[in-house]
Amino acid sequence: MIDLSLGLEKYYINEEWAPLNVKIPRPDGFIVVEEISYKPVTEWRGKDKGKYAVYLLKKIGIDHFTVIDKITRLTGRKPIYIGIKDTNAITQQIIYFSGKPEIDNYKEEKFEVNFLGFSDEKFNHTGNIFELELVSDDENELAKRLATVSNVKYLFAYIGYQRFGTRRPNTHLVGKYLFLRQWCEAINWLIGHPFELEHEIIKEARLAYEKGDYEKALQLFPKKFRDEREVLKALIRGEDCLSAIKRVKTPLGFFVEAYQSYLFNKYLSLMADKLRGREADNVILTVPKKFVEPMDPLIRQIAIEEGIVGYSFNIPEIKVNLRDLKRQAFMRLRNVKVELKNESKKISFSLDRGMYATLVIREISRGDPRNFT
Repeated sequence: MIDLSLGLEKYYINEEWAPLNVKIPRPDGFIVVEEISYKPVTEWRGKDKGKYAVYLLKKIGIDHFTVIDKITRLTGRKPIYIGIKDTNAITQQIIYFSGKPEIDNYKEEKFEVNFLGFSDEKFNHTGNIFELELVSDDENELAKRLATVSNVKYLFAYIGYQRFGTRRPNTHLVGKYLFLRQWCEAINWLIGHPFELEHEIIKEARLAYEKGDYEKALQLFPKKFRDEREVLKALIRGEDCLSAIKRVKTPLGFFVEAYQSYLFNKYLSLMADKLRGREADNVILTVPKKFVEPMDPLIRQIAIEEGIVGYSFNIPEIKVNLRDLKRQAFMRLRNVKVELKNESKKISFSLDRGMYATLVIREISRGDPRNFT
């Protein structure tokens, strides 16, 4: 049984709320607009000339890396982006290129890009603006909790669920075994271990892999499961686990960073009660690059529990070399607005860069994160 807490074990709001069934109609009920210098990116306008050609990217229910790959093939250039936005949502953000690609505008069913002008400077990404629609079978209780949250200025700055996957929250487990240099086990967590909420065909594909039938697994996985398919092709060719795991399209650092994020969440959970009353923007926690002495006592406790004493986030075999993870312990809620109507409950707010809106819903629902991620 996989632990779905993902290290998020303490709540900031001390109300003894029972789990509340809260859902978000996705993707339409989860809107994210990138914030540049504390203004929505939709208001940004460029110059007639400049070093960077700037575009507004709008995507609907599609993952970040798939879109970036398509734009790269379309333009012949890899765009620069400020942040990775939610997959199952409607999102708007800046992307830019050094020099102008030939296209001004392009649109597909799930994403579009529109040229905004030029800039000589990189962007001051201050955060993101969220507008969420919430649905519950207990509307009165939901309204009470929203009213409580509307008066809260800080929450614990955990790293949110979507960093680990939504229906399949295990990117940190792939990352853990990359971190431990256990390449075959990393592949097992990438391709095997079917999760309850996955489609039956995908479960069948993962079970086929676990039985050693790589050909059948490859046949069953749809084309959008590009990481699983590329690794399976490599295994079928007889490549070893290290060579095969390098075939994934998603940067391997993405998985290792997910494991580092999981360790941060565990650390913050252990620190949470000590931090209450110290709410501020400059309270920083650090997950070290190397798990060697001297270590903070709580970091040592985590390292022993995880079996990672003596290991480092410098992994030259896969060209991953992470720094210490330094992150604020608290996140600010800015511009909170609550709209209560009979047919819907909406909350909008702004969060600083790197903070997760699903943590706000977590505080409200106290329930299964798969209902709202």
